[in-house]
Amino acid sequence: MGVQACQPTPSLERIPRSTADVTQWVNPFIGTTNEGNTHPGAALPWGLAAATPHTINFRNRATNPAVYRYGDPYIYGFGSVNLSGLGCPIAGAVPLKFSRGEFQWDITHFESTYSKEEATPGYYNVQLDKHQLQVAMTATQRSTRFKVIPQEGTAPLNLMLDIGANMSHKKGGGVNLVNEQLVTGFQHDGSFCGVKKNAKIYFAMKVHTKPTSVQMLENKQQSSKRSVEGAQAGVLWVFDPVDQPVEVSVGISFVSTENALQNLQTEQGVKDFDTLKEEAQQTWNEALSKVEIEGGSEDERTVFYTALYHSLFLPHVISDVNGAYKNNETDSVYMAEGYTRYSTYSLWDTYRSLHPLLSLLYPKQECDMVQSMIEMYKEGGWLPKWELFGYDTYVMVGDPAVPVITDTYLKGITDFDAETALEAMLKGASVREHNPIRPGNQHYLDLGYIPIDDRGGDPQQFTFTNGIVWGPVSTTLEYNFADYNIAQLAKALGKEDLYQKYYKQSMSFTKLYDSETSFFRPKRKDGSWMQPFDPLDRHFDIRWKMSGGKGFVEGNAWQYNFFVPHAIDSLRALMGEKVFYEKLQRLFDEGQFDLTNEPDITYPYLFNYIKGKEQLTQRYIQEETAEHYTNSPDGIPGNDDAGTLSAWLVFAQLGIFPDAPGIPIYQLTTPKFQKTVLHLDEYVYGGKQVVLEKTGRQGSYFSHALLKDGTKVDRFRVGHQQLLNSGGITYQMDSVEVQQASM
Repeated sequence: MGVQACQPTPSLERIPRSTADVTQWVNPFIGTTNEGNTHPGAALPWGLAAATPHTINFRNRATNPAVYRYGDPYIYGFGSVNLSGLGCPIAGAVPLKFSRGEFQWDITHFESTYSKEEATPGYYNVQLDKHQLQVAMTATQRSTRFKVIPQEGTAPLNLMLDIGANMSHKKGGGVNLVNEQLVTGFQHDGSFCGVKKNAKIYFAMKVHTKPTSVQMLENKQQSSKRSVEGAQAGVLWVFDPVDQPVEVSVGISFVSTENALQNLQTEQGVKDFDTLKEEAQQTWNEALSKVEIEGGSEDERTVFYTALYHSLFLPHVISDVNGAYKNNETDSVYMAEGYTRYSTYSLWDTYRSLHPLLSLLYPKQECDMVQSMIEMYKEGGWLPKWELFGYDTYVMVGDPAVPVITDTYLKGITDFDAETALEAMLKGASVREHNPIRPGNQHYLDLGYIPIDDRGGDPQQFTFTNGIVWGPVSTTLEYNFADYNIAQLAKALGKEDLYQKYYKQSMSFTKLYDSETSFFRPKRKDGSWMQPFDPLDRHFDIRWKMSGGKGFVEGNAWQYNFFVPHAIDSLRALMGEKVFYEKLQRLFDEGQFDLTNEPDITYPYLFNYIKGKEQLTQRYIQEETAEHYTNSPDGIPGNDDAGTLSAWLVFAQLGIFPDAPGIPIYQLTTPKFQKTVLHLDEYVYGGKQVVLEKTGRQGSYFSHALLKDGTKVDRFRVGHQQLLNSGGITYQMDSVEVQQASM
């Protein structure tokens, strides 16, 4: 399938810059507690494969989305497909288990305390104390490599492929013995967030060390078959005597076992473990050194670069080395011609901070991600909502592909099929019924909002695919924001009538604004307000814990009080300047600002909209980052949501933050470091450098800023192109303390 493709460029630009190894300032253990759901395993930027320890027994049903939690007592095994910072269990695929002595199926045979953990970008190493085995691992884009080194004792070493011990709720698979050192097979995977859709993860596994014996296992027992299937199946290799390291490689594909083997052979070839490890580190160093910082303590540098590191896991590459990929919605295999196909789009989260960061620092990858979304529409009829492994789960709310595509285009990354993108957006926005992207769209189009008393069914029966609306107020506001972005892309493409129509539609949030309470609140179909209304309500609007107050998604009316990112000036006029400021101040004073979840993460920057109160943006950003981001396992404030919270921190510490997708403007705050240099790609940005630095008395806040071309920054904000053309910003620091006087 030919496409209008993003222009070819090396996967990571080799721009001359500091020779420092910035990977030394990455701590992969950050975010592995406090429900951050990151992992310390070995992977490459946007890699499909990730070699990761499992501290949970996944033979049982997964009870949370983490494959690894720092401080858990045992390691049970290691997987080769593991995703970072998600909200529901998935993957953990191709689980390998290592033990010593006489093999037993029981999980207690494998569980082991562990010590001497070491993790750096592209590498993880640990000692399994019970088995006296050192297990090291690294990865390429589509394959993993394990090296198992016996420590003490002479007991035989067991290597088991445990086909049913993946993290996913969907268990089992099949494996075929090609020869004693090569097996191929597949693993079932699916039921993400309760959505009954599935995929097959194909693998080819090569054992580099000749074993003493190989046994096929089925129903927990040894089998004489060369091919076995089921949730209690696998392969056992025994090495006796165990007098040398045992190495294992795993190739991954979503197309076929043949492609998995080709991925493995192409990416690893005859390279040894150490070479692969060094190449992984070099790849990460090239990716992370796009940002060069001066100043800051060791901990501060580590927090920053780890946040950038966590921003580069998802979406991940899914096309094979030959370009093939599987669309599980159409059950068809396609070829990615002229672009790299990506998968796993947590778009409700990532449109807010992650994709704007990728647009700035990694425009080629962002272009391919957008082209991937457009191809999903061409193949299956809809833009993605929460696409995973070749199918859409439709998880969360809104129409979140739209702001990603529009914002990318407005940033000057235009080497994709924008006309087809607009066509896809218009379909999602106009289909009135049985619309998987926009449930409740008929009421939204007719009334300008989704009523609380007609949501398409009983909210206690809600699923992501049955058309029932979760949080009518939140969903309406999300549709408004998407419509604004449709309008902006239409305008950029010269379609004035469409611009006017969708801009007008984007302003219907006024119908849900109650001037008496100064909140957005649920409204009935007849136009009356839902009674009673409590803006602090957090009880379960749907059957899930923490689902949000009635009418809202994962939040209450306070967290959505300012959620019209495309129309903040209009909201100020609607509320009145005094109420807008007082409500915004109360949000922080009364503890209603919630950095752990997405709807309100831009709110500290709203003080930049209020003349004389701009330093409150700087104050709250500094307070929130100092409190919630640390060089420790709990150093992310909550679920990283596919890199969203990490990307938020990167922008906050750079001193620029995207105003909103579809509005190519950055709000300014105090940079964390004395000087930061952004080394931009040749692709789109012509290899420019952007310098962000502080000067003056080095107080806590800056009073004004100058562009590097001498222009004074107006209203504490700067346009995307203006920033690039000027070469950067100088922030004039003062010692003046921020004031909170009333207006």
